[in-house]
Amino acid sequence: MNKTKLLLTLAIPVLLGQGVQAQTRLTAAAHWTHNGAEFKRTDSTAYNYYSSARGGDLKNLLKFDNASMWNFAGDTLNNDMRWVQEFDASNRLTTKVSQKWDAPTTAWVNEFKYIYTYTSTGKVATMVVQHWDGTSAWITDSKNVYTYNAANQLSYDQFQLWDGISAYVPAKQVTYYYDMAGNLINETNNDFVSSTPVFTSKADYTYNTANKMLTATHSTWNGAGWDNTEMYTHTYDTSNRKTSELHQNYVGTAFENDMMKLFSDFTGSNPGTEIDQVWDAAGSGSWKDTLKYAYTYNSGGQLTSATRLSNDISIGWTNVMGDTKVNYYYATFTSVKDVRANGGTANLYPVPASNSVNISIKWNEAQNSVIVITDMLGRPVVTRNLNAGTTEATISVSELATGNYLVNINGANGGSVVKQIVVAH
Repeated sequence: MNKTKLLLTLAIPVLLGQGVQAQTRLTAAAHWTHNGAEFKRTDSTAYNYYSSARGGDLKNLLKFDNASMWNFAGDTLNNDMRWVQEFDASNRLTTKVSQKWDAPTTAWVNEFKYIYTYTSTGKVATMVVQHWDGTSAWITDSKNVYTYNAANQLSYDQFQLWDGISAYVPAKQVTYYYDMAGNLINETNNDFVSSTPVFTSKADYTYNTANKMLTATHSTWNGAGWDNTEMYTHTYDTSNRKTSELHQNYVGTAFENDMMKLFSDFTGSNPGTEIDQVWDAAGSGSWKDTLKYAYTYNSGGQLTSATRLSNDISIGWTNVMGDTKVNYYYATFTSVKDVRANGGTANLYPVPASNSVNISIKWNEAQNSVIVITDMLGRPVVTRNLNAGTTEATISVSELATGNYLVNINGANGGSVVKQIVVAH
């Protein structure tokens, strides 16, 4: 599945913050595949927006009203797929319909429909999936129910199947666990067997002091315990930009090298080059270059092109049959501020805190903000105001009782970040 198609089939929408400012949103994408002599276009996609309040790119939910994809047969352009989205008054996605072009009838035919509801805090509460019966009606297939913890982080994703009569029956569930810095440290998968959840697989994550992921270890349940299957290990430079991603498979009693990705030639935080390697176990073992990706970005840091090259042992990097290329196109627009969704991020340290806690804030757009620390009953215990130019704050917690607290960071333009801390004296 190419990146454009993947973006159009995301299951859980991420709310996209739009401030009153000039922004760029994705308007088109085009893919090519090398035929051994040259790149030939394989498909093109166009995204249409009917409101200045919505946008999107490769890192944020695409809040388009409709999108159409065409494929190429030789030099002939053919209808392929189409997506139609609807939104509520808060610009939250409520329905998404996918359609496939039926050449014999020269008409668009419905395939799937996704229906979303939201919590009072704007998080996705449920997603219902339906399929078209081929004639005149939508048939319900399944529902995902999302549950959140006190810090508004996703804690459960339960997948339920419609029994065809009157009820949804739980089939699978993912449980998410976080550390005190808000980092996801474990997600555990269960299948429901006779209404009882049974372990199937899990992933465990570790992080560095900058809350960047160091390892992701995957395991499967053998009925009595967990068996390792694979692990990803990441490294970063002094600017916390990811420089490598190592994939290893668990064989026997140890992890063995499999694949490596190397990132370099950064523009800001974005890599300009990615080198993919495979492990050659012959002799003492060594890494062999296989693929290279060259990336370009616009002034806003949005990806504009990605070109893949293959390694030829005799001539080095070159394009061969099967290599790919994609271009992304953007247009500038002025959005209408959605005060509930002007997003940002924050990192807190140390964890646990004894005398003080350091807070690093990054808003999507600069704004004044207020930090309110509450106890787990929601009662404010510390309040601090920050101006738009302040991104770092140190707050004393020496007089707070040992225990758990929530740190609520609210921006004047509507941004909101919630983190959890532990105070331990």
